[in-house]
Amino acid sequence: MSGLPRIVAIIAAHDEAEHIGGVVTGLLPFGLQRILVVDDASQDGTASIARSVGAEVLRLPSGQGGGKGQVLRAGIAHLHDDDFDYYLFIDGDGQHDPGDLSKFLDHLAVHPEADFLIGSRLADRDKIPGKRWKTNALGSWTLGRIAGVKWEDSQSGFRVVRKKVLDRLDLRSTGFAIEMEMAMKAADWNLHWAHIPIRAIYHEGGGSHFRGVLDTWRIAWFSLQC
Repeated sequence: MSGLPRIVAIIAAHDEAEHIGGVVTGLLPFGLQRILVVDDASQDGTASIARSVGAEVLRLPSGQGGGKGQVLRAGIAHLHDDDFDYYLFIDGDGQHDPGDLSKFLDHLAVHPEADFLIGSRLADRDKIPGKRWKTNALGSWTLGRIAGVKWEDSQSGFRVVRKKVLDRLDLRSTGFAIEMEMAMKAADWNLHWAHIPIRAIYHEGGGSHFRGVLDTWRIAWFSLQC
């Protein structure tokens, strides 16, 4: 067990009472160093459910605004002084299977030099809404060409990033551009990248706060300004 990387999880959540318990309990078997749910002023009991199943909760005040980027930056700042090896990011909306973390750990066991591992949903293309897949693929290809890195699923919220890499980034994004900003800024260094196949889960009639084409182009524009 001593050879395993030390990992802390940051879970972004806003009104995810329906899903947050399953996300947290799905991570518990992996023995993570900490599991932090950053609750963006939810009004549906997200925070209390997360605590009841074993997560720590950092609750952002109502009206703070900023969206997902603000949430993840708050979580990073909260854990910054801890001693660990990797940050794990996973969304709280149930659109990732926490069990897929085993694939990240399997990769790290063989490639301990890996710095930036991104969950790729490409193998599950049939489960991704058509417009969402096209905009994601176009954004990943375009910005990857600019950055000089081949990204399969650059907007994936399921990722594992080496702490000493992430802590050097001056992240400024407030919305969904945070994931692309991480990748674009990290692309300036000679890192070991990896794409880990994960399930694509989309809930009927609900789920993501992401707004397809509009948010994709906002992400692309912001990333080019970083």
